[in-house]
Amino acid sequence: MADSWEDQAEEPSKPNFVPRVDAPAFVPRASAPAFVPGQNFNLQPPPPPPRPAAQQPPPPPPPAAGQQSAAEPEPAAAGSAEQPSSSAAEPAIEQEAPSSSSSADEQAAEPASSASNGDVADVTSKAEQLKIDSTEPTEDVPVDESRVLEAYKRLIAEDPRDHLNVVFIGHVDAGKSTLGGQILYITGGVDKRTIEKYEREARDKNRESWYMAYIMDTNEEERVKGITVEVGRAKFETDKRRYTILDAPGHKNYVPNMIMGAAQADVAVLVISSRKGEYETGFEKGGQTREHAQLAKTLGVVKLVVVVNKLDDHSVVGENGQWSQERYDEIVKGLTPFLKTCGYNPKKDLTFIPISALHGHNVKQQVSSEICPWYDGPTLFETLDTIEMPRRWVKAAGALLVKIRGCK
Repeated sequence: MADSWEDQAEEPSKPNFVPRVDAPAFVPRASAPAFVPGQNFNLQPPPPPPRPAAQQPPPPPPPAAGQQSAAEPEPAAAGSAEQPSSSAAEPAIEQEAPSSSSSADEQAAEPASSASNGDVADVTSKAEQLKIDSTEPTEDVPVDESRVLEAYKRLIAEDPRDHLNVVFIGHVDAGKSTLGGQILYITGGVDKRTIEKYEREARDKNRESWYMAYIMDTNEEERVKGITVEVGRAKFETDKRRYTILDAPGHKNYVPNMIMGAAQADVAVLVISSRKGEYETGFEKGGQTREHAQLAKTLGVVKLVVVVNKLDDHSVVGENGQWSQERYDEIVKGLTPFLKTCGYNPKKDLTFIPISALHGHNVKQQVSSEICPWYDGPTLFETLDTIEMPRRWVKAAGALLVKIRGCK
């Protein structure tokens, strides 16, 4: 160690290690990825494996005896000459080593760069090919109409009854889900044991009158809130027809779901609550009764069955326990002019029925004369079985086939 700065200046300065950007990659093992400048670098890398010995050039052939003696210098001169030559040769070796390793790494990197360039070229060519294919017009796939016609005939032969989609629409809390659940219970779609289970669940939630709605509202969120969110679907049959129930939500926040259900319907059942205040809220104060009726007509539902529900409620029932005819007539007179403006013909397209969805009165069986002595018309099932539906347009060779472009 030097004693002063003069001695330090005289000492040869040792070169600091400065990493080069173009330095060869450090590969600790054969399968390790190459180091890329600019990425995170570990300051303490694992010890490198032993470097393979460099290939030495083959030694020259030994000279002749006379030449060797002549070429050999004196020992003293040789010793004095070897020291500077060895010291001069060491820097040469240190300079040559990086160049040899860098050349080897460059040769190893050439295939990787060529391979990456080849992958990029392949991806680019595939993307261009996909772009070309997407712009090309798709050809229509021919449909074997004879096979479709045969399948349709087999289905009709198995069950010749007509099939109708019936959507229940109306204001929230009008009793749509309760009516759907009552229909399934009457037709045998739900057993008594399941009904008792739903009664216990509704009693635990302090909603004793909701147990029939639980048949259609299977979602726990719907049961807790007491409103239908998604379109419920169920099937039932009568002696004349087969039906699919579409229980549409009545809340204004779920009108898109109601449209989805009404777009599939052949017949709409508009459920009206006759309870004091509920009919007025749904119809006169901008409720969903008006909007649902207009949307159903717009979506192509030409037949509308209006069921006046909850006539057995204590707010409208008479002193003797009979249904109030005055309340029923008030609702019919209030709805008929509005439905006429929507496009429904009161004589051909509208049917009014008083019912009790909770107890099933006038749904399948005729209501008792003791409860409703002023009505002797058809029940809901009889109305659905006898309603005249416009025949679906069918091609001469079979069913209507619609080809949607872009679908396979």
